[in-house]
Amino acid sequence: MYAKMLVTISALVALAAPYAAAEEINPVLGKVGDFSIRETDLDRLIAGQSPQTQKQLQEKPELKTSLVRDLLLRKAVANKARKEGYDRKPEYREKLSYLIDEFLSGEYLAKVIVADVKIPEEELKSYYKEHEKDFLLPETVKARHIFIQLSPKSTETEKAAVQKKAEEILARLKKGEDFAKVAAESSEDADTAKNGGELGLLTPGKTNSEEFEKAAFALKSGEISEIVQTPFGLHIIKTDEKSEKRTARFEEAKAYIAELLKKEHENRKAQEFMEKTIKESGLEVFADRITGKSEESPKNPGK
Repeated sequence: MYAKMLVTISALVALAAPYAAAEEINPVLGKVGDFSIRETDLDRLIAGQSPQTQKQLQEKPELKTSLVRDLLLRKAVANKARKEGYDRKPEYREKLSYLIDEFLSGEYLAKVIVADVKIPEEELKSYYKEHEKDFLLPETVKARHIFIQLSPKSTETEKAAVQKKAEEILARLKKGEDFAKVAAESSEDADTAKNGGELGLLTPGKTNSEEFEKAAFALKSGEISEIVQTPFGLHIIKTDEKSEKRTARFEEAKAYIAELLKKEHENRKAQEFMEKTIKESGLEVFADRITGKSEESPKNPGK
């Protein structure tokens, strides 16, 4: 009897082993009722998204969690609708058929008709040469600042105190103290102070202060400005990097050109397919019956 029990237990373990292995290889990521989403299901769903969306999902795994939750919640709501017979109501069945048609036609165009569109290197280079002037890159500076707030309504005494504070900070910088460290300690711009006063990459016309912009772009790479006054207060600016206005190289513009031409080719190919489908399917639209107006025949200029 004991031996028989051991055999039974061994058999159950053997039967369970493939399921355990499957769970490890392709784990369930979420479920609602009898419906579950496994890792391979999620991978297929992500593979069907745009490259930009795929990149976002890979960089931020929490977005995958949100996607799984949304899919399961939608399934749960749809299940309730089915239980109440919504999928069998004529008006909803009709809408569902249009949604299915829309999805299938879109997928067929993307995965069959325009899937093999590739742009030859020579065409990319030719476009670049013809539109080289469109790839002009503006002058840029990568800047930091230390900001001391000064209200236009400040009294002369208050202005003098703020000016003195700015001069003391500038003196520390001129003695060689690290700009990022001084900015973190002294700047009143809390958002940038925690990053050593870093403002990122600036281009002409993109700041909200003409005085600030003029001072920043006048600096050479690595230089620190004198005290710059703007309507917002006093600034001390450092330019970490500077690049002059130039035309982007072909290699820099290549990805943009490829995407642009690919879309043009895809649109053209899709349009040609649509026109062919209209002829082959015998598609007709009776505009006069829809609008209630008779279509005017083109006038014959010879009569």
